[in-house]
Amino acid sequence: MPLTPETVDPEIVRPAVVDGLLIARSAASIGVANRIIVRALREHAAFDHDETADDVRSELRHLADEQRALAERMVTTRTRALKSRGRSRHQFDYRPDDNEALALREAIYTTIADELALLGDDPDYVDAIVLSARDRAWNDIGSAIVNQVRSVVVEDADYADARDDRLRQLVEVDLEGLRTAR
Repeated sequence: MPLTPETVDPEIVRPAVVDGLLIARSAASIGVANRIIVRALREHAAFDHDETADDVRSELRHLADEQRALAERMVTTRTRALKSRGRSRHQFDYRPDDNEALALREAIYTTIADELALLGDDPDYVDAIVLSARDRAWNDIGSAIVNQVRSVVVEDADYADARDDRLRQLVEVDLEGLRTAR
């Protein structure tokens, strides 16, 4: 009996699913961080946790939809492969011998989609991505600002040498202020 996504042992696909979920989480964090940055720069909007959580859930739904589309593509590919005869002409010209690998892919894509849908309803998971995206956005914006400031600031070669004189002058001003206050 040929292997189908329904007969795939979940433990066989689990490592690939775990990797896929890690990639999806990272993708969601990057996508949401970009939205935070755009809101901050274009709309001058402050960070809003609830709005960002909605963005995370939307991103997770989008990623789940992508995985479902890939699973559907595997259904079509498997159907064609099972009807094909002869030798394959290139790496994407699947044949009946490829059914097991294609069934595994379909099971992986479907499982990732299902788990992403569940994770979108998990407030702790969503919150972790919100915080990750916020930190990523802050680091990106902060780095851009620091780089811009570095390109504008001109080092004064005498700054360090004149430090003692500046401090002495400031102390004298403070002491004079104290004398006057008495």
